[in-house]
Amino acid sequence: MILLAAALTMVTAATPQPAGPVLVVVNKPASTVSVVALTSGKILATLPTGNGPHEVAASADGRWAVVTDYGAQTPGSSLTVVDLRTLTVARTIPLPANPRPHGVWFLPDNVTVAISSEASQSVVLVDAARGAITRTVPTGQALSHMVAVSRDGKRGYTANITPGTLSAVDLETPGEPRVLKVGTMTEAINITPANDQAWLGSNNTGKVYVVDLARWQVIDSLQTSGFPYRIGFTPDGATAIVTNPQQDEVQVIDAKTRAKLATMPVSGGPMGVAIAPDGSVAWITLAGAGEVAEIDLRAHTVRRRFAAGVGPDGIAYAVPAR
Repeated sequence: MILLAAALTMVTAATPQPAGPVLVVVNKPASTVSVVALTSGKILATLPTGNGPHEVAASADGRWAVVTDYGAQTPGSSLTVVDLRTLTVARTIPLPANPRPHGVWFLPDNVTVAISSEASQSVVLVDAARGAITRTVPTGQALSHMVAVSRDGKRGYTANITPGTLSAVDLETPGEPRVLKVGTMTEAINITPANDQAWLGSNNTGKVYVVDLARWQVIDSLQTSGFPYRIGFTPDGATAIVTNPQQDEVQVIDAKTRAKLATMPVSGGPMGVAIAPDGSVAWITLAGAGEVAEIDLRAHTVRRRFAAGVGPDGIAYAVPAR
């Protein structure tokens, strides 16, 4: 054990500081997180997490990445915080009262993360720098799997798988959650950059539902093939990207008209999605291939594929702080 610890210390000490944009990729079955340099496509560091990590978010200032340690057969109950300047694990934050943490989203302060806890049916606010829980907000629903947060950090939204619902919670003022029946088996969720719509994916029907948040009703649905696993939006809100691991497809959709712009075959089980700040590129984890696919969102082509780790799932884009 001493030799192993010494070896890990040597690897960490030799890790180069990132000189440009990186992808932070969760390797679910390996219980690790990899940091990949976008310029070279090379892995800069692979770090240990808690058991069965699923999702990751990076702060906009490039200081932190936070991984949810969801667990496997035994529920996980922690967060792993990565220092993106040094590419080391800064801390592990225990969540004993909030097992099965899954979705994660950074608030505008670049320190607080909102996480969805399936087991406690809550959105939990955590100070990633101090390792402290600051607030717990009930969703009022079972299996609150993924979370999305308004760009001002005031409202949180969860997709609740078992009841097929959307919960909206106030992240600043105590109150009851607002709940809307959407469809069935709703897992994927994202909200548009304008904060006016929530898009949710139905695991068992292949539909992506569009919810008008002001009117609080479903206004449209899009039929995809198989399992719409994750949904991403370009920063200008013009384009949506939906991954489908069952059919090895990535769909590119006009977010305004909801017209399908492209259905791209991408082998290897496309799962998580991260999008460049200029909206020109998406990076998709390929769980079956242990890779990340880089997709040109204008030409609708795969530019390149590069190694990530074993069973990559959640992914985040970051420009590490200097």
